Amino acid sequence: MRALPLLWIAPLAAMADPSELGELVVEAMKPDISNRVTSEEAEDFERRDLAEALTLLPGVSLTRVGARAETMVTVRGFDLRQVPVFIDGIPAYVVYDGYPDLGRFTIPDAGEIEVAKGLSPVLAGPNTLGGLINVFTRRPTKELEGDVHAGAFSGGGWEAGLGAGGRQDKWYWQFDLSWIEQSAFELSDDFVPRPTEDGGRRNNSYRNDWRASGRLGWTPAPEDEYVLGFWIQRGEKGNPPYTGYDKTIRPRFWQWPQWDKDTYYMLTRTELGADTTLETNLHYDRFENLLRAFDNASYSSQTLGSSFNSYYDDWTAGGMVKVENRSLKATRIATAFHYKVDHHEEMNLGAPKYTFEDETASLGLEAEHSFPWGSSLVAGISYDWRRINDAVDTNTGAPLTGEEVDSWNPSLIWKHKFSETLEGHLGWAEKSRFPTIKDRYSYRMGQAIPNPDLKPETVDHFDLGLAGTAWDNRFQWETGVFYSRIDDAIQRFDNVAFTPGGAGLFQLQNVGEAEHRGFETAVGMKWTDCIETGLRYAWINAENRSNPRIHIIGTPEHEVFLFSKIQVHENVKLIPSFVWADSRDVSSTGKRVGTYASVDFKAEVSLPGECTLGFGATNLLDRNQQLDEGFPEPGRSLFVDLRHEF
Repeated sequence: MRALPLLWIAPLAAMADPSELGELVVEAMKPDISNRVTSEEAEDFERRDLAEALTLLPGVSLTRVGARAETMVTVRGFDLRQVPVFIDGIPAYVVYDGYPDLGRFTIPDAGEIEVAKGLSPVLAGPNTLGGLINVFTRRPTKELEGDVHAGAFSGGGWEAGLGAGGRQDKWYWQFDLSWIEQSAFELSDDFVPRPTEDGGRRNNSYRNDWRASGRLGWTPAPEDEYVLGFWIQRGEKGNPPYTGYDKTIRPRFWQWPQWDKDTYYMLTRTELGADTTLETNLHYDRFENLLRAFDNASYSSQTLGSSFNSYYDDWTAGGMVKVENRSLKATRIATAFHYKVDHHEEMNLGAPKYTFEDETASLGLEAEHSFPWGSSLVAGISYDWRRINDAVDTNTGAPLTGEEVDSWNPSLIWKHKFSETLEGHLGWAEKSRFPTIKDRYSYRMGQAIPNPDLKPETVDHFDLGLAGTAWDNRFQWETGVFYSRIDDAIQRFDNVAFTPGGAGLFQLQNVGEAEHRGFETAVGMKWTDCIETGLRYAWINAENRSNPRIHIIGTPEHEVFLFSKIQVHENVKLIPSFVWADSRDVSSTGKRVGTYASVDFKAEVSLPGECTLGFGATNLLDRNQQLDEGFPEPGRSLFVDLRHEF
């Protein structure tokens, strides 16, 4: 059965089983603007990676870091250092800078994505300043189920995938495999050639990614479950050169022949009595990365001082223990302890190896009480702390230290069910984020002075939301407003020192105060059995209160997504969609790019043998546009794919 339209998912998510292993958006957070995206929905709108799938949700904006060829998102204006990514509840990020390249993450065929914005659970662990993103694998329900697909798209693109799972008595298994390759994406016909780009296929924009993931689960009792899982990624990509008009920016001729990430984990849930459960996880994550910088666009020589081979070898190991009790009438009490070690090694070929290591822990407590008149109150608090085990000055080789830092994260959320068709919430939370290794110790290629004593960023979130249904659930809607005030924001402070040549150096300091405010809405309407439509809209205003000259980047003020699903024949479905995003700042100095808009179209034809043929186009109008200045987006892209379900 095909998935419901995207905007019908969020109200239904409030009724989902909150106890499934690997989930992080818990009962206390529903109803909320926070949403879920399934792999089926990502397929409907031809979203091939995690970043593109996430932008189906209101308040989540697609961003590019063109200088590193990375695809990311912001959530209500917060970046991925502040909104961590989890896989089945396990943190998955790059230890050094906290930025996972979501363009490398394909969507598991049997997967879902949860997003909590602002008011994320205190039991989820540290560094959830702006919320959290969790990709988790669903449990199969049949003896054998799954699908297989293959497709092609413009620019020499090919993709294929297999998802399969099964359940037998007290065991279940799930396995997913995906592969995507593209020689180069096609630029718009309106692109004006530049010295580093002649148009047509974008120079050095190739990619090759594959992912394998699996879970093996044992359920010896109705409330007990034990899972072993893994997620393996292998990737390589080119870094298209800068094509803009800023003469201060020197084009980079970079390639990434290795972007490898392995995650292994164990999840358990054990019923300790009629009212008490124990949950644990253990995880180990390994990231190996190679960046090669060349002299010029031939990508064949490395003789200049700007050329290098840079190797990263990182690992993260840790775990979590959570105990939940419901022995008191209408009351749930839970506590969780998280601990992890982050280890980073970096080396340029022919240069010394440098090692950095942090320990981070979090202890949280949460209580929820349901009142007989339809209200419930959730109160929680966590205490997070971090200790530095190893750090080094990469200029001198001398060991460095930094202060042990900590933070408190309280929250209070009220929910009320006004009727069978209307519910809402009002919440407040104080959240924090510890600065990354790069934030504290990087010289930024000779442009900065490290600051080992950076303190955590903190934020106060206020969130009000309503959700409801009408006309026998044919109409679904959500709406919410939010306000977030950030203190001790880590911002760039210029000219703290000068090089012998007189160039000013900057340093990251806790000098910032910022405010994010906004409004989100999502509606879905099933007009007939054959016609469905949906809308999502977000207004986000992010301001730097302490220093307006330093701009907050990556988030458009207005963003709209519209779609329809039209069953024109019992075997033919049409899915037109449209996204429009306001102009945005792409540098702290105020450099901006114009509006982003894309008209997309997909047709699905049901064939015999449980097969579906899909074809269509993205950026149908072939707009020449950018998400980062000097790095044009793909033009019109045609695609076709064939899928078989079993």
